[in-house]
Amino acid sequence: NIIELLDLPNEMILSIMNKVKPQAILFCSIINIGNHRLEQLALDKCYSIDLSFDYYHSPYELLLKRFYSDVLPRLYNNIQSLTITLKNLLYIDAAIKAIDDEILPNLRHLKILAGRRRHYTGTPFTISKL
Repeated sequence: NIIELLDLPNEMILSIMNKVKPQAILFCSIINIGNHRLEQLALDKCYSIDLSFDYYHSPYELLLKRFYSDVLPRLYNNIQSLTITLKNLLYIDAAIKAIDDEILPNLRHLKILAGRRRHYTGTPFTISKL
């Protein structure tokens, strides 16, 4: 017998979603793919987004560009907490201006990091050339 992702209960799917790092990959993989159930689970989960991972020195660079152009407009109203690096600030600003003049209407917490996470470990921060 084969069990597919969609056969699992929502709680198990959410548990799997919580394991996916970086978050932008999860959102790019689920938002706008045509599966309403998975998309709704992801949208319900996207109140807090961490974009501090060093995407630009990883194989995820194209996904991050898709995140800003296609996915962020869908998450726009849900975001309450956002963590970004200085390097991502310009990309976020451009994406938000393309969506609407209002800046993230439900944003309650913003964390801007001066460095970036090392893509091998994902935890220590280093100061980069900006």
